Amino acid sequence: MSSDAEFDEANALSTAEKTAAPSTPTKRKRFVWSEGMIECLLSLRLGAMASSFNGSRSVAQLSAAWERLRLKFALVQAVQIETAQLKNKYQALKKEFSTIKLAESDTGNKTNEPIVYPAYWDLLVQYIGDKSGLGSVNFGQSVHSDRTKSRRRASRCRIQRCFPAAS
Repeated sequence: MSSDAEFDEANALSTAEKTAAPSTPTKRKRFVWSEGMIECLLSLRLGAMASSFNGSRSVAQLSAAWERLRLKFALVQAVQIETAQLKNKYQALKKEFSTIKLAESDTGNKTNEPIVYPAYWDLLVQYIGDKSGLGSVNFGQSVHSDRTKSRRRASRCRIQRCFPAAS
């Protein structure tokens, strides 16, 4: 019985402490991203876990995919991070990439201002790349591998042997 009384007393004390102290939201520290962390985020999001994010997904599926990414990221980098921080950084990286790519094509007075590339620019190009055209395939490029092309040629040859063109 004394344990129940002690529990009630401790609970009352913690409740009193909570109500006595003004509840001020604690501002979390700004997360400092290293180049290795950026590479880890991009490789997980656009590499190892890309299939979890691609296609039409429901909000619940995307939330679960981001949570799995957060867990893997936290495990690999040995840091505590929230899902929102990962999402925000990923969106900021995509925006930064787009902004720089647009600045590269600028003409006129803006060309006098040099473009400042971040230290991790090569990572952005590697993982995000130029995704213009048809999805990640530039207009006019072939979407088929050499193996697929050779199969098609062989198939065409067989068809031509069976059905020679009329002269």
